[in-house]
Amino acid sequence: MKKPLIIFFCLISFLNSCSQESQNQNPIFTGKSIEEAIEYETKLKSKIKKTYATIVLAPELYPYVDKYELSNPKQISRIIPTDFPTSIEYFYDKNSREVKYSSYRWAFINKVDDNTLFDRKKLQKLVEKECGELEKYSKFFLELEEIINNKFASGKKSILKTEPKNKLIEWENKNSKGILKLEFQDCNDSKNLLPGWFIVEYVEYSK
Repeated sequence: MKKPLIIFFCLISFLNSCSQESQNQNPIFTGKSIEEAIEYETKLKSKIKKTYATIVLAPELYPYVDKYELSNPKQISRIIPTDFPTSIEYFYDKNSREVKYSSYRWAFINKVDDNTLFDRKKLQKLVEKECGELEKYSKFFLELEEIINNKFASGKKSILKTEPKNKLIEWENKNSKGILKLEFQDCNDSKNLLPGWFIVEYVEYSK
């Protein structure tokens, strides 16, 4: 019986490692085709939302917005990892189909369903619990930082904010710019806790 058991556990370990690899492989799609991004999100079983309104990027957000003919963004809800479900927007050039601006927002509010959102007592308990998760957010921030470091290996990195609950890093090279931030509210004032201020966010755009 020992040999079949060993094979079984090896198989489980292999499948888990493959699953983890599929989550981490090429997670940032700026500069790649929108089709490649959608294919990746489909593999993760992300939800692709239907966008009816016209969404336009302001020059303050994307200084090169007038350089390209941008399509309405693909808006996506990514459920992996489950601790950090993500709201994503991919703005892509209509002609080249290349993603020019992408934003990834890993936030507590993404985990809250509509029923809980309007149940004040239940929401308060969840927010209070989230106040104890700073270490988890910080670890996730560091993991993303490593991924982005590799992408901008030949570029410039600027660490602008280093407080435990307020971090900001920018990367830049000749082709693109990336901005990673962590915002974790001060939980000392328990009466004024807000569900929207547990955030790790990354924005990247092409020049």
